[in-house]
Amino acid sequence: MKLISLLIGFGLFFLAGCPANAQNSKSYAKEAASVVAKYKKGLVQAARKAVQTSSDEEEVPFSPYLYKLMGPGVYYSSALTDKFTLGYDLPEQQQDASPLSEGMDYRQRLNASIDDVLFTTYVAQPSHFQYYDKQIEAEELVSSVAEVGATTEDLTEIYNKVDEIKDVTDVVSDVDVDIQIKKPNFWATNGKFSLQFTQNYFSENWYKGGNNNVTLLSNLVLEANYNDQKRWTWDNKLDLRLGFVTATSDSCHRYLTNNDKIYLFSKVGLKAAKNWFYTTSFEANSQFLPGYKSNDRRAYSKFMAPLDVYVSLGMDWKPTFKNGNTFSLALLPLSYKMRYINAADETIHSSYNMVGKKFQQDFGSKIELKSKITIVKDLTWQCRFYYFTAYEYTESELENLLSFQFNKYISTEVYTLWRFDDNRSQQYYDSTLGYFQFKEYFTLGLAYNF
Repeated sequence: MKLISLLIGFGLFFLAGCPANAQNSKSYAKEAASVVAKYKKGLVQAARKAVQTSSDEEEVPFSPYLYKLMGPGVYYSSALTDKFTLGYDLPEQQQDASPLSEGMDYRQRLNASIDDVLFTTYVAQPSHFQYYDKQIEAEELVSSVAEVGATTEDLTEIYNKVDEIKDVTDVVSDVDVDIQIKKPNFWATNGKFSLQFTQNYFSENWYKGGNNNVTLLSNLVLEANYNDQKRWTWDNKLDLRLGFVTATSDSCHRYLTNNDKIYLFSKVGLKAAKNWFYTTSFEANSQFLPGYKSNDRRAYSKFMAPLDVYVSLGMDWKPTFKNGNTFSLALLPLSYKMRYINAADETIHSSYNMVGKKFQQDFGSKIELKSKITIVKDLTWQCRFYYFTAYEYTESELENLLSFQFNKYISTEVYTLWRFDDNRSQQYYDSTLGYFQFKEYFTLGLAYNF
């Protein structure tokens, strides 16, 4: 309002004091003062409407021709060009013209009046003007409607209804918004394939002796884990391993398997309390190819001979880590174990104390521990432990895998496996280790994570 008052005051002062064409100037100034007064009155009425107040005064129509008097202080080139043009005179005041007349004559007189008011104010109060009309022309229009951000309560309501939402208006009514709601993907999948290869060669006259051999080890691990972050979890893992070693000193076989495993694991959990889940666990173990000993033609294991299946019920403790590490400790007091041998070889049946039968069923209790920890970047430690007892015998395994990823395709692994099983034939009892058995390998080769 201060700027408007200055515009009015200096403009009228300038017009009233102009020595040339005095009579026309007075009439011209009077018309300009009338236009500005109506503009000011129109602004007051617009403000009253904005706050929903009423007035008994006669409403004055707002003229869009008065745009130069609105907004921030702007230097308009038209108000300056005319004043610095030689031979410039005030426009002639026509006898039949009025402020309410239409047409180009009125527009010209009105623009000239506004330019004179602006020019006088430019000279007297230059600090009120910071912009130039060419800058304003380059600006883009900005919407006057402020965007309202979604609150936490709004997002929570949408999340709780995610299973029921068919259309965006189900949660935002008729609000005009541009939102796309997608049901989150609760599945996390990953996989790893590795292939390690080693080769040794000794000449026939090598002074220390030795056996030529070639070793190949392949491993494929697939995982698919479900977690809806509210109630249900479902962990699935398939671990396939197959390795060979040539046996030049073996008169019965050209090669032997040094690693052969089919492992399938699945566990469903229903949340009971913080980090605790009611759980059902399923596990199956077998192998691909027959297992032989050096210089022995008898097979001691085959595909589905044996096949071990565990089904267990209990509680699972799964704490949450922000760094991506995982840990699970399942206490399973109700466990069922089934062992099946799909082979007629007496050696296999004898090795597993199942002479004369294909099935063996046992009920007992089980403990399962699984963890995956990133020690430092690219160095990972995975651990699996289970303990099963049928209260007549005990079976347990402790498996550790330490892997380091050099780059996207090269890695090294150190693998150890401790196993205890006192339900085996007495021939597997060792005077030093007892029923404990141990296996280890170190590899370096190709590895790809996906």
